[in-house]
Amino acid sequence: MLESMKADRALLLDSEPQILDRERSPSALSTERALAQERLDAYKYPVLTIPNEITSEIFIRFLPIYPDAPPLTGPESPTTLTHVCRQWREVALATPALWRAMRLDYKPRTQGYTPMKAYAPIQYLSDAWIRRSGSCPLSIEIHDCRDVTLLDVLTETMAMAAARFEHLVLWIPSHSLPKIGRMPLLRSLSFWARDGSKAFASHTPQLRTVSLFGGVVPNIALPWAQLTCLTLDCIGIKSCVSILRKTKNLIRCDLRFSFRWGESVSFSGPDLVLPRLNVLILKDSRLAVDSFLTALVVPRSPQARLEGDIPW
Repeated sequence: MLESMKADRALLLDSEPQILDRERSPSALSTERALAQERLDAYKYPVLTIPNEITSEIFIRFLPIYPDAPPLTGPESPTTLTHVCRQWREVALATPALWRAMRLDYKPRTQGYTPMKAYAPIQYLSDAWIRRSGSCPLSIEIHDCRDVTLLDVLTETMAMAAARFEHLVLWIPSHSLPKIGRMPLLRSLSFWARDGSKAFASHTPQLRTVSLFGGVVPNIALPWAQLTCLTLDCIGIKSCVSILRKTKNLIRCDLRFSFRWGESVSFSGPDLVLPRLNVLILKDSRLAVDSFLTALVVPRSPQARLEGDIPW
């Protein structure tokens, strides 16, 4: 069958100049071309006979495992599936799970563009993906929002979808975070900021996993008591202890300390009790943390791992 289709396609290509040859009968060649095209049109590609439900599931397996996000464009983007044929486009657009995870990189790459001009194509795509995602929970990554606030780059469509945010990664100025509304489905938050201005996350009753990096660590207000997994990167011991005293339900804790010259690495006060802690990881700390570990009260057999240069 495939060989005969190849022959028909060759016939269509070869007959075009022949029709213009006055020595042959144009009507005969036109009839031959029409028959070849009819045979091609009647052929059913096996992949297009698969039920749409199975095709949809195959499309989902084409993407990174949720909540990891595929690229917005390019061969690994679900948008590529809409360019293959009409049937695949219809299936892709009718599969909300294809559009539920997205990474938005707002770093302008073209000289001469204002930030908002550079952001416009990404905003257009993000709006389209959010509409296609239907009512699915969303995984959103926002990176390199440097020159404007998050309020400036968040479209109305995305702002209204905040209630569906399930996983959120923000590498942005910390003053942007208060602009996001209530996030009742949010389960994980990863937040990095260069500055230490005040920030907070709105109503987040499902939040369990948090990773904080940079100057935002000591200033962000979160529902600490409900967290089970916490990463604090580049934090002073005193700020760390202040936060950990509020996290009685932690199961996993990942810490990397930092300090200013002359800052004390010890602290006083009651023991730090984490009754449910199962995993403790200290990374690349060049501080003597013996006082921290001495005051730490955890279950008898936690999994502890020390990584990097940790002097005693």
